[in-house]
Amino acid sequence: MSTITQFDNGLQIVTEELPQAASVAIGVFVGVGSRDETLGEHGISHFLEHLAFKGTNELSAKEIAVMVDSFGGDMNAFTTREMTSFQVHLLGEAADLGADILRKILTEPAFNLADIDAERSVILEEIAMANDEAADLVHEQLGAVIYGDHPLGREVLGSRESISAIDRDLIREFFSRYYRPVNMVVAAAGALTHDSIVKSFAPYLGAIAKGAPPSRSKPELLFSRPVVCEREIEQVHVSIAYPGLPRGDRRKWVMAVLDHVLGGGLSSRLFQRVREDSGLCYSIFSDRVTYQDSGYLNVYFAASPSQLGRASELVDLVIDEFVSAGITETELAVAKRFLRSQVLLAREDTAAVMSQLGSVLVAGQQIKSVDEILAEVERVAVSEVVELATEVFAGSRQISAVGPVPDGIFE
Repeated sequence: MSTITQFDNGLQIVTEELPQAASVAIGVFVGVGSRDETLGEHGISHFLEHLAFKGTNELSAKEIAVMVDSFGGDMNAFTTREMTSFQVHLLGEAADLGADILRKILTEPAFNLADIDAERSVILEEIAMANDEAADLVHEQLGAVIYGDHPLGREVLGSRESISAIDRDLIREFFSRYYRPVNMVVAAAGALTHDSIVKSFAPYLGAIAKGAPPSRSKPELLFSRPVVCEREIEQVHVSIAYPGLPRGDRRKWVMAVLDHVLGGGLSSRLFQRVREDSGLCYSIFSDRVTYQDSGYLNVYFAASPSQLGRASELVDLVIDEFVSAGITETELAVAKRFLRSQVLLAREDTAAVMSQLGSVLVAGQQIKSVDEILAEVERVAVSEVVELATEVFAGSRQISAVGPVPDGIFE
């Protein structure tokens, strides 16, 4: 069971003690991501993530690495469109050390010019790598089209132009503006006590000025003609967006069932019909993309140019049948068992528990017990899935493709 302490300055600390665990996972979640950047700041959240473990006023990057290595641990950080997270995972006996490292990188980062220039070069290589990966590019291209000029349509990594222009003063200003307690959640799980985690962070993050959350504008999903990026590669990568649900929608588990039956698992209709029965592609799946105030259902597949037409037609046929025939009680039961298993298996990993606690709370949502989550999954009915499918596949969709697309395929 999780325990939460909230400070007057908005900082929240949430923990879950797992007595059977030997490790502790601690993360600081900051409710700021790429959607909160201006055009001139594009990519700065991700830039800050890269600089996180590069050193503080007291510790060098190597000293931080040696300390974490000494306790069999690892450090990680990630950036999304709506949050940035900094995490350590190490033996429970070193919980104070992990908390101290995170506290220091979030209150006294060095931001050395040499580190900034080095990471700038690394990020530019990361952008180049992402542009070379058609399977990634097709999704970024899709997001850019359906969100248009809204910040959600921009790549988290930034662009070559924006990253090249970001300097230390801009990084410091963005950090000072948004890395404030009102936007922060400290989450920890494993071999710990709640009081010890609170004691580690309270004198520092719990005592600084509150700050203000970012101001966000609600996006509108835009649907237009298919967008194609021609590439001389072996396959055509296709990503299709259908209207979905925002993160906090009450029908989230209905959508999870819909997604699993359609393309979320090995027994899904898309996988079985398009890959297993027809052999038209190697990779095909569906997944849910959710934000605070928007979302979409995505279908992805990759096929050779000669198979693309048949694969596309079969994907459309499977979706049409999904709407017209609904799902069976057997499919519903399989999906529920899958989702139940995912929830329970995540409980075996202290890092997964920590991440779930932090990401839920920083998004402004309520943390629910495992029993409450499983009860919500179990309440999903066939009729609800059919009703949502009718809404999702009502007609609007956006196609994104990367590769050698034959003429006339998506017209």
